Amino acid sequence: MLDVTLAQLLHKKLRSLLTVLGFGFCVNLYIVVTTVMRFITEDLDLQVERFRGLLLVQSRGPEGATGMEWPPISSAIAEEDARRVIATPRVHAAESTPVVFAGLAPPPFPTAPPEALIVGLDCGREAAFLGGASALLGANRLLPGDRQDQVLLGVLAARHFAPHASATAEVPSPVGPIALAAVGSRIAIRGHDFQVLGILEPETNQLLRSCVVMPLPAAQRVMRQPDTVSAVLLTPESTRDIVPVKRAVEDAHPELMVVTEEQLAENAGKLLDRVTQLFNVVRWTSVSVAALLITIVMFVAVLERTRELGTLRAIGAPARSIFAMVMGESLLISGAGAAMGVPISRIVIRRALGPDATSIRSRRIELLAIALLTGFGVTASVLPALRAVRVDPIVALHYE
Repeated sequence: MLDVTLAQLLHKKLRSLLTVLGFGFCVNLYIVVTTVMRFITEDLDLQVERFRGLLLVQSRGPEGATGMEWPPISSAIAEEDARRVIATPRVHAAESTPVVFAGLAPPPFPTAPPEALIVGLDCGREAAFLGGASALLGANRLLPGDRQDQVLLGVLAARHFAPHASATAEVPSPVGPIALAAVGSRIAIRGHDFQVLGILEPETNQLLRSCVVMPLPAAQRVMRQPDTVSAVLLTPESTRDIVPVKRAVEDAHPELMVVTEEQLAENAGKLLDRVTQLFNVVRWTSVSVAALLITIVMFVAVLERTRELGTLRAIGAPARSIFAMVMGESLLISGAGAAMGVPISRIVIRRALGPDATSIRSRRIELLAIALLTGFGVTASVLPALRAVRVDPIVALHYE
C-alpha cells in the first residue's frame, strides 16, 4: 500500500506540491506566532523584573492615567518638581534620578519600546535604570563631570545608528555578524553630535537593548524640553518604605502618579491579554486552515479515484487497506509540509527579529507545531478515508 500511496502522490505532482506548500506555511505561521508570543511575554516579565523595588513617578496624562504607556514617553513633569520628589523622606536620593524618555525609531514589534529610545538621566545614577547591566563593548556607565556629548547604546540602538556612525564594529550573533556603531565613534542624534562610550550586553531585556543613555541636560537639549522630564525613578531606602513613599509623593503632588512593580506587572498583563488574543486567533486559524486544506484535498482525491477504489474492492482489497492508503497519503502530505514549515519559520524569525532572535527559537515549539498540525491533518482525513472504504464496487465499475 505504501507503493500505491507514493505513486498516487507522484501522479498528481502539482496538487501534492501545492498542498505540501500550503500545509508548510500553516506550520510556519504557527511556529512564528507562538515563538514571538513567548518572546514578548518573557521580555515584558524581564522589564518588570528590572524595576523590582523601584517606583516610577509620572504625570497623570491621558496615557499615564491608564497606566498602559510604557515607557511613559508622553508624561511631562517639571524638573523642579522631580527634584522635590527625590527629596521625599525614605527615598535613597543617590540611587534615584529624573528621566527623560523619547523615541527615536518605531518599535520593532507590538509591546516593544522604540528601537532607539533616549534615556536621559543624572550622571552617576545610571544604576537606577541600568541596574547591573554589563557592557558588551566599552563602558557601561557615563563619565562623571559636565561632559554632555556621551552616550551608552543598547545593541539595537547601536545597530540603528551604525549606517551613519563615524566608525562601525561587527559583533557575532546567532544570526550572523551584525554591524554596530563602534565604541569611540561619533553619532548624530537630532542634529547633535555624541560619542559612543559603550555598547550594553544584549542578553538583557528589550528596553535596555533599545536605550540611548545620555546625561539629562543633553536629553533635554535634544528634545528641546528645558527644565522638563518624563518621569522619576525612585529607590526607596527599603522595601518596607515602598508604600509610605508612594503615599507621600501622591499626597504632596496630586498631579503625579506613582507606579509600583505590581502595577507595572498588572499593566503588562493587560497588554499581553490583548496581544495574546490576537495571536491565538492567528495560531488557531492556521491550524484550522491546515486541517481544512487536508480535508478538501483528500475528499477530491477520493472522488477522482472512485473507479480505482471500486476496482480494488472488487478484486478483494480489504477495507482496512483502502483506509490505510488514504490515511497514509494524508500523513505523508502533513509530514512533508511540517518538515518544510520548520526551516521556513527559522528564516522568518531571523529576518524579522535580527539580533533579537538570540535564543528565541525553541525546538519544543517546533516539535509541538509538527505534532499538532500533523495530528489535525491526519484527523481531518478520517472522513475522506471512511468514504473511500464505503465505495460500492458495482456502482464504481459503472464508471467504465
